Amino acid sequence: MNQGMLFDHLKNPRFYGPQVNSVQLLQTHISYVALTGSYAYKVKKPVNFGFLDFSTLDKRKYYCQEELRLNKRLCPEMYLDVLPITQKDNTLVLNGDGTIVEYVLKMKEFPQECIMTQLLQQGKISEETIDHLISILIDFYQQQEPNQDITKYGELQSIKQNIDENFNQTKPMIDITVLKETFFYIKEEVGKFFERKKDVFGRRMKQGKIHDCHGDLHSGNIVVDGTSIHIFDCIEFNDRFRFCDVASDIGFLAMDLDFLNHPYLSSYLIERYVEKSKDTDVFLLLNFYKSYRAFVRGKVHGFQLNDPHIDPELKKRLLTTAQTYFELSKYYTRLFSLDLHRDAPIIFLVAGLSGTGKSTVARKIAVDYHAALINTDVVRKETAGIDRFEQHHDQFNTGLYDPKRVDKTYEQVMQRASRSLKNKESVVLDATFQKKKYREMVSHLASKHQAKLVIIQCICPDAIVKKRLDERIRKKSVSDGRWEIYQLQKTTFEPFSAPETPLTIDTSEESYEYRIEFYQQLLSHVSEVT
Repeated sequence: MNQGMLFDHLKNPRFYGPQVNSVQLLQTHISYVALTGSYAYKVKKPVNFGFLDFSTLDKRKYYCQEELRLNKRLCPEMYLDVLPITQKDNTLVLNGDGTIVEYVLKMKEFPQECIMTQLLQQGKISEETIDHLISILIDFYQQQEPNQDITKYGELQSIKQNIDENFNQTKPMIDITVLKETFFYIKEEVGKFFERKKDVFGRRMKQGKIHDCHGDLHSGNIVVDGTSIHIFDCIEFNDRFRFCDVASDIGFLAMDLDFLNHPYLSSYLIERYVEKSKDTDVFLLLNFYKSYRAFVRGKVHGFQLNDPHIDPELKKRLLTTAQTYFELSKYYTRLFSLDLHRDAPIIFLVAGLSGTGKSTVARKIAVDYHAALINTDVVRKETAGIDRFEQHHDQFNTGLYDPKRVDKTYEQVMQRASRSLKNKESVVLDATFQKKKYREMVSHLASKHQAKLVIIQCICPDAIVKKRLDERIRKKSVSDGRWEIYQLQKTTFEPFSAPETPLTIDTSEESYEYRIEFYQQLLSHVSEVT
């Protein structure tokens, strides 16, 4: 069948019946999706990329049926049926008589504005949404019984096959979508990772962390409709992409959030996943899989550049998007490479007044660098024997915030940090660090354990701090910070002085470019001191 003929019919509302008045036709490198209002119709393109083969009608029928079956696991109400497209003379008919020339997957259409990617761009995805999403995914993974046929896909050789395939398929795009230097740097460091961390892959298999996963878990495949979450469009065309470590699935979504300029939702997602699943070993592979997934996305966007039906403006955007993915892949590669080569733990001292975003930044650093996070708000309340979310709006320098209690809190922080450092684990210390003596305690701790010290100072304009603190009072929070306390902190904060040399982040700056530049700068600084 002529693909141009199919393309023309898919754009025609009459093809779908008299009740359809308009059609929006979307396409990727492997499929067309026609949106008709009530239903969506997906047709697979007759392509063969090696890892995916839709080159014959029988194969496209089989994979339509597989897509229907597999997606009913997480999204049963959306996936409806597989229908034939038939041909009579020069006319194609949906589910009609005649010779079957194609198959289509029929789905219930959902509002495009409910796709998670769109909602993220509008700032409409909350931590509560992430909590709900993580609960759905953990239930999905834990409901599966161990299966040796699936577990074997966690073997080093199977994972290496996927990685090597990526590199081979991306070679034609070197110096187009990915710089030659970036390509070979990632390739070399991945090889080192396989060599030095081979035991980790075996351990994950023994722990039962290899599942029949989603395989393509990014925000474009998630619908958030009120309190309902629908996860659709899992990988159906290749078992070795779907049978994987849950770290690869979760890492994909975390990477996607980073890419979409939501790095703090990304780190929150990982934090909540670990808390709910107790899967602490996920950090051993997280940056590796995030790098892998970003590389795959860069590769896939590059594939689309050869599609003759895509207009020049879209091609330009695809090129930029692919390049950004490859640079993000390099960032994650630098992170896991640092972990391979470092010979001492790192202490990240994250300072800032209440409301300047230090806890949010500290969480991201803890996730990126697989470091223990120690927060004075949490330590203070645990030491006092009260619930961490119990609010104490004491006056400045009174109650829980009496100077002697504050000293005791910092001493407890140092003790906890010391335990981690003895085990060669890096730590992130999240506190205001108002007084120089508290910062000196950290410096002494670094010397004692031969740890590298990195200081980060969070700043933010007063107006934004006030808005954040006013909002925080109305939410469940471990922090007791409020506007009047912030104002007093400003007058008592002891400025940094030599030899203290903090890296400064203005958390009111929210562009992707500013954020990625800061975290790249932080990584370069960490690499220098280690």
